[in-house]
Amino acid sequence: MTFTYNGANVILFWEPGGNTPQALADSTYELQKLSKPDYEFTAINEGDLVVDGQAGRFGGFVFADAAGENASGGLIGAWTCPGSGNSISLTATSPDSTALQIRFDRLVLGFECGV
Repeated sequence: MTFTYNGANVILFWEPGGNTPQALADSTYELQKLSKPDYEFTAINEGDLVVDGQAGRFGGFVFADAAGENASGGLIGAWTCPGSGNSISLTATSPDSTALQIRFDRLVLGFECGV
């Protein structure tokens, strides 16, 4: 699922559980790179994340065109919802780092796994 959320482009996908949150975050980052072959990507940080009480992982990155222009940032969050058995990946990107952080945080804090 893709949508725009007040200045951030968001991609949310889910798959049957099986991957660890770290493996899902890593594969999501690789998909981002494959989807923008004309851009240079740089991973900038990663760490732990908690979503609806579930342990997960996050990663941050920046990307720009070959000339180093048109830069944007991105945040990836990945976690598993045990009730459904689904693994969730959320990616937000934006050229505005403040909008990016606020939108990502709101989506993560508002996410509920359900049953």
